Amino acid sequence: MDYNSEKRNSFPIVVTVLISILVISFFVLVGGLVYFIYNPDAASIPGRLIGRFIYHKVSVVGHGIYLQTIQDPDKDKDGLSDLAETEVYKTDHSKFSSNGSKLNDGEYIYSIYKKAFDTNDEKLVNQYQENLEVYKQSTTLSDRYKNLGEMSLDDAFNLRGLEKYNFYVGVPNDVIQLVKDALVARQRGDYDESLKLIQGALNENPESAILKYHLGLTYYRLKQDEKALAVYESIENDPAVNSPLLYRDLAAANYALGNYDKFVSYLELSIKKFPEDLDQYLVLSSYYREKNQLDKAEAVVNDGLKIEPRYASYYNTLAIIAGLKGDNKAEFELYKKAVSYDFCYAAGHLNMAILYHQYFDNPKDALVEARIALALDPTPRHLSQVILIYSQLGNTVKAGELETKLLNMKDIDAGTLNDLGLMYYRSENYKKAEMYFRKAIKSDPRLSNAHNNLGIILASSNRYDEALVSYNKAIEINPNYANAYSNLGMYYTDKKDYPKAISNLNKAIQLNPSLYRPYQNLGRVYILMGDLAKGKQYYQKAVDLGDKDPIVIRDLKQMSQ
Repeated sequence: MDYNSEKRNSFPIVVTVLISILVISFFVLVGGLVYFIYNPDAASIPGRLIGRFIYHKVSVVGHGIYLQTIQDPDKDKDGLSDLAETEVYKTDHSKFSSNGSKLNDGEYIYSIYKKAFDTNDEKLVNQYQENLEVYKQSTTLSDRYKNLGEMSLDDAFNLRGLEKYNFYVGVPNDVIQLVKDALVARQRGDYDESLKLIQGALNENPESAILKYHLGLTYYRLKQDEKALAVYESIENDPAVNSPLLYRDLAAANYALGNYDKFVSYLELSIKKFPEDLDQYLVLSSYYREKNQLDKAEAVVNDGLKIEPRYASYYNTLAIIAGLKGDNKAEFELYKKAVSYDFCYAAGHLNMAILYHQYFDNPKDALVEARIALALDPTPRHLSQVILIYSQLGNTVKAGELETKLLNMKDIDAGTLNDLGLMYYRSENYKKAEMYFRKAIKSDPRLSNAHNNLGIILASSNRYDEALVSYNKAIEINPNYANAYSNLGMYYTDKKDYPKAISNLNKAIQLNPSLYRPYQNLGRVYILMGDLAKGKQYYQKAVDLGDKDPIVIRDLKQMSQ
């Protein structure tokens, strides 16, 4: 009886407790909804944090499953996604279908427009220009990105990243505007004004991780790297800003301070935590490339390809690495792959033009690729490459017309000025070539190519001591610059310092075994030293690599008789 009595008495208490919990939960829910209705910025924070938590628990395998489910509007199984076909290429399925052609849509479109420039078919070129307008940025994306103009598939991936890591979520509107004003000030180079705006906002919002992040960015632009690093480290674990952008900035600040191990570790940590961010793989790969650790550089990019196998920048980077390894054929095929996945990727077309021009001695196809790059992205750099090739083809009238147009453009960069210098060097106008190389160096003192090319001009004018300074400067900037070592070898050959000549020429071959010039010069050194057998061996290697110097070919024939 006592036991049953206890059960009867406890039942209403349990019900009462449950009802109380439900009522309290109801009012909390209603109150929360009302709060978030009047504070919409705050409403996104919980969802953002939960979404980020869930997203980062998805493994690379899960992303692989996603790739297998990508839509294919043409139903032609060409490997391109709905993003490429509907947002970037905007292909008309009745015209651009790779069914039965063994080409994906990117390759198919590429073949059409390559033919247009190859044949100079005005109608086709006009069609190309009209279709470029169709490739403009999708209206389905946010209006605030419209200033990007023509969009490539790479642009679309990057926009997706910008949407994901928006550092304004949960920030009051007045603070957002202030941060944007500070950003504009930084972009125009007014770092003091940017610093003033951010510090003023921090006085009102001292715990804001987002404001601290922008403070770190401003310190970094002011080259106050220790202050920037201290700010970044103070917010490293704050969920409001924890992202690959912050890790990349932490890495950059450490790099600026010479903490290279920490630079690598932050990027590796970012890749582990945020594998879907595409550009961090390129940053780490670039570091390894700079250190001439090419296998590591390649491995990092291949890891990125497991996440996004359609990213043209990865194939472009792998191509550069192949070139540094001396495999120009693989380099070319990788550039082709980049533009086949992303026809709008101008950098790939430009690099193909340079290869056609410099290594394959094919100025006709080089001009086609350079003109496509220019049509996709009408920058001074792309125009200068077109001018350079017209000049090599002997069309000096067209080259001159375009040079006038180029010099009237804004923001002419150092690479463009270097290209103009090369044009005048090849036409043996050394005075103008020197002028442009010096302008390039003034524009960017770290452009190793311009220093090396200036050295060639100075040597051509018998100013050998000045040339030596330029070659050494190029190597100081880029210790892995094979051409500069080759030219240094020529300098010491002319000075009859054969041990130093041989040492520098062998260094050039070690860095880039596909260059024929170091072999040619080694052959010359050994012939001057009286070792005809070695001279013949190196001359033959130079010819095998494409050396068409008539003197080398003549001497080689004489030594073979």
